Order: sequence, then structure tokens, then C-alpha cells
Amino acid sequence: MLNYHLQPHSLTQHLWQVRLSFTQLDNQNFSLSLPSWVPGSYMIRDFARHIVTLSASCNNTPVSAEQINKNTWACNGQTGNWEITYLVYAFDTSVRGSFLNTERGFFDGACLFLRHNQREQENCQLIITGLPENWDIATTMPQTSQSHVYQVNNYRSLIDYPVEMGYLLRLPFSAGGIEHEIVISGHFSSFDQQRLVDDVSKICASEIAMFAAPAPFDRYSFLLFVGNGIYGGLEHKSSSALMADRHDLPQKDGKNTDAYITLLGLFSHEYFHAWNVKSIIPSAFLNSKLDDEAYTQLLWAFEGITSYYDDWFLVRSGVITPEQYLQLLAKTITRVQQGAGRLKQSLADSSFTAWTKYYKQNENSANSIVSYYQKGALAALCLDHYIRQHTGQQKNLDDIMRALYQDWRQRGMGLAENEWLKIAQQATGTDLTQVYQQYIMTTADLPLTEQLQQAGVQLHWAALPRQHGGAYVEHYSVAEQPSADLGARVQPASFGVSLQQVFNQGSAENAGMSAGDQLIAINDEIITDFNKQWARIHVGETVRIHFIRDGLLRQTTLLAQAALADTALLSIDNALLLQRWLQPQP
Repeated sequence: MLNYHLQPHSLTQHLWQVRLSFTQLDNQNFSLSLPSWVPGSYMIRDFARHIVTLSASCNNTPVSAEQINKNTWACNGQTGNWEITYLVYAFDTSVRGSFLNTERGFFDGACLFLRHNQREQENCQLIITGLPENWDIATTMPQTSQSHVYQVNNYRSLIDYPVEMGYLLRLPFSAGGIEHEIVISGHFSSFDQQRLVDDVSKICASEIAMFAAPAPFDRYSFLLFVGNGIYGGLEHKSSSALMADRHDLPQKDGKNTDAYITLLGLFSHEYFHAWNVKSIIPSAFLNSKLDDEAYTQLLWAFEGITSYYDDWFLVRSGVITPEQYLQLLAKTITRVQQGAGRLKQSLADSSFTAWTKYYKQNENSANSIVSYYQKGALAALCLDHYIRQHTGQQKNLDDIMRALYQDWRQRGMGLAENEWLKIAQQATGTDLTQVYQQYIMTTADLPLTEQLQQAGVQLHWAALPRQHGGAYVEHYSVAEQPSADLGARVQPASFGVSLQQVFNQGSAENAGMSAGDQLIAINDEIITDFNKQWARIHVGETVRIHFIRDGLLRQTTLLAQAALADTALLSIDNALLLQRWLQPQP
């Protein structure tokens, strides 16, 4: 057995001490390594850079542990009792890192626990000691009869149980006959705890019911850290690590704010991953040692389909209305349509290059890449309705997901690159080869108008300001004339606004402006409310722009081009068809 002893070394210096101990029964050389990336987050992060010191001993005598590359240490084998002791700097507040201060501790095991490369399949025991008085520990890692002592059957399991520590609010509930818990850390004011529990429990029950098979866990925890202006999540086998703004929590007035709906979508998304990624999984990920990139063209099927289901389950479970769902969908459609990258990168390519493009975005990304999350969700929607249409409403995407999950339960293997399509066609009895090629392998626009019409929804394209973002509308009327478009996304700056992204062939680019330029005046008027001031600009107008670049004041003239008709407005055309789509499936 491999024994990991974890304790704080310094709360104020944000240092964990890890002591790995084991008995070596032979003189074989061995190596220890720390993963370079964490499952569920597809970018090389080089966690070993946070190791501050490392020493080794055998039978209480110091021995050499030579670092041979960025994340690996080699040891000359000898029999006896080994101890590897190391300090890890922990000040990453994200869900994929490790954190420690005077108020809270958290870790994803991939950031902390060295892997014995010759003994990965052995049992691992984790002992946590030395925490401040009254700190609580929340994790679904199996606990032994001893307090704060946990045990799993191999290294890969060890790093699949995040741990939250500190002063915790626990909100237990049951869904589908399985015990669940929302564990909240951080600073927050009073909120409607019962509404959060009720809504999340409905979502969980709906997702469990859809798969119509034993869930891949026997208990589940949502570890939610709330802070200021944060958002994110990472899935695990029986839990998820979440982070959100403290103001996203539901208030006692009973209103579903946009922020709260987004938070519920995060719960739904990471929970669905317990089936789609943690169970149904690409073989490239299942077989990876987490040292180097693991390439697959299927990320759209794991993140994109999950992104389709996350909001869909909000309305299927009854926690939001169909109108609120269409509002969310309109924003996703608009975001994809407004990015020229959709015409340059297919979903398969977006999946494959996630490591270097999606997870390392820059100011030109909107012009060059497409999101396998957002366009992947829309491709899933189109596949869903294509299947419904071609099977007389007898089959849909649910049938594919159930078949994939049953395949995992039977074989316990990851999916090869061609197996997703094969199982999908078997599950639906439908030839999906042509639409798969169109939706996934090419840069062709998705047939959203036609597929949504099958669901009783009308998609209208409007030439509105980019910041509109798309919406649900009860009635649609064509605008008299399109709005003027800056051709850029802006964000507030210390003074005026700065250009975050500049779109190809738009007004800003044609005026010679670049990302990072700080706009301070429009037509000689100092910018105090950019949206209000830009709204006064007309299509075809020549606009004087003062901006700052490289610490110098500059000026240019900009010809205000018309906004493209790329803002999605959704309206309900047939309520019965819409209900058939959005209501829970038997």
C-alpha cells in the first residue's frame, strides 16, 4: 500500500506538506511523477512547478531522488521503508488546483500526490492531519474506520476525489434514492437554502431517471466555493468542484435571476459529466498517464452534448420555464454565430486542438476557432431533432446516451474515435453518417432554423448591436434599419473602454484599431457610458475616435458599418411541439 500523509506546513505561506511512505521489497529502480494536467481540464499545467522542496529517505537514511524532467524523480531501488517528503505551494483558487490559507483548504489530488510509476494499481491511503481547530472536511473519498483516514484502490482513484476543508455549510438531500450533499465554503450572506436544495435535487433526479440504469455513484457531493466574480466547475466520479460569485446564490424573494439560473446550469453540467466523461469516456483519456496531451476529436460529444443537456435539464426538471430556456439558447446561438472562427474550424478540429487553442485563447480566438462547448451543444440539438424527425419521434438523443452508458457498464472501456457514431446509429436505427460529417467534420453552418422549427420554435436573425447577445421574444418584428456595429467586444477600462477582441473586416479593424486599444472619446465626447454613446451612432457615419495605445494618445476615423444579422431571437410558434421537446422523456 502507498500511504500519503497530508498536513498544512504553513497556512500563511500557503504550503502543504506531503509525506509519501511505502515499503520496497526489492532493489528495482523506480520513479515518481506528478501529473501535468488534470482530467476534465485539457491544458498542460505543469503542477510540479509548485513543488518547493523534495527529499527522500530509506530506512531513515537520506537517499537521492534525482529530478530527470519537469515532473519526474528517479530513485535507485533498495529494499526497506521509504519516505518521500515534499512541500507544495497552494494558492490556486480554481477548481483544478490546490489552495491553503487561514480560512480554507482545497485540493484536486493531481496537484499534490506523486505517482509511483511502478505501483499505480496498488491501494492508496490518505491521512489528513494538523488542520486548524473546528475545520471540517468534505469529500466522497471512501473513509476508513479512523477519522480523516481514507483509502482507495489505485492512484487514478486517489486523484479523482477533490477535498474541501474549512468552515462548511452542508445541505443534504436525496435524489433518485441516492444521498447527495451541497457543501458551501467561502463568505456569503443569508440566502434561500431550501430553494437551492429543491432545485438541485430536481435536476439530479431528472438526470438519474433519464439514464434508467444504476447511477455510477452511490453518493454525490457538490463542493461549492463562493467568492467574488468567480465561476467554474470540474467533474469527478462522485462529486464536482464548483466556484461561483456569492451573489449568484438564490435570494428569498423567490426570483430566478439570470445569475442564479447560470449557477443551476453549472450544477447540471458537472453532474451530467458523472455519466458523460467520467463513465462514457474517450479511450485517449482513459489510457493517458496525464504526462502529455491526450488527443481526441470527440470533445464535442463530451463537453458539447453535456452543454446541451445542462440547460435542457433545467427546463425538463421544471426549475425554469420554457421561455427562460429559450433565452439561454438564443444567447448560445448568437455567441457561435458572431464568431468567424466557426467558418474556419470544425468541431472535430476544435476538439483535437483544445490543448493549444481553446484553452489558450487570445484576442484573435473569435476569428480563428469555434467552441466545442457552444457549437457542440448546438450540434447536439440538431442531431437530437434530426433523429426525432427520422424516427417519427420514437427515438432521440437520450437513447444514444443510454446506449453509450450501457456500453460502458458492459465493457468498462473507453470509446475509440469511431465508436461514438457506431453506437449512436445502433441505438437509434438511423443512418447518421451524412449529418455527422456535416455537423462535426466540416465548417458548414448548422441547420438551426429548420431543426428548431420541428420543435415549434422560430429562429429570427436580427441586425442588433453585438452587446445585445440574443433573447427570447414573444413577438418578432423586423427592425427598420440595422444598428451600427463597432466590430469589437469591449470591456470597461480605468477610463473609457478597451477593445477585448477585434473582429475581422469590422468597423474597428478597418479603422486600424487593435485589441488592447483603450477608447476614451467618440466624436470628441469623453466616454462615460459607452453603450449609450455608441447607440447614437448611425450606419454609414464617419466617427472620430480618440484612443490610447502604448501609453500614447492616438486618433482615427471610423466608418460605422451595419451590424450583421447575427443576433438570434427565438419565439414560440407551436407550443405543443415545444412541450413535446422540453418535457421529460419516458
